[in-house]
Amino acid sequence: MKGILLADNGDLAIKPVLERDGIRSGIIIGGSEIQNAYIVLGMNQGELKEDPLIGPNLLRFIRAKATKTAVIRQVRIHLERDGLDYDELKERINIKLKTD
Repeated sequence: MKGILLADNGDLAIKPVLERDGIRSGIIIGGSEIQNAYIVLGMNQGELKEDPLIGPNLLRFIRAKATKTAVIRQVRIHLERDGLDYDELKERINIKLKTD
């Protein structure tokens, strides 16, 4: 999935370019699945006006006696609600961690 990329600080990732006709451009477009997953997993329910049910509220699991299965279930539900595949993202993250 391609989309507008964000910089590490959350602002738009921009690489300014001055075209031949004098028009400025530079918004960076690229693969945004991991970025989107990061945003979704950091949300709490009600934070996104367009879809108030999205947001796994992961902070509540810090002191809770939740099982790993319960946390994964919550993550899977909310990623799928945003159109992302948990299993695919999990593999991509693991491959990235092994190569770094």
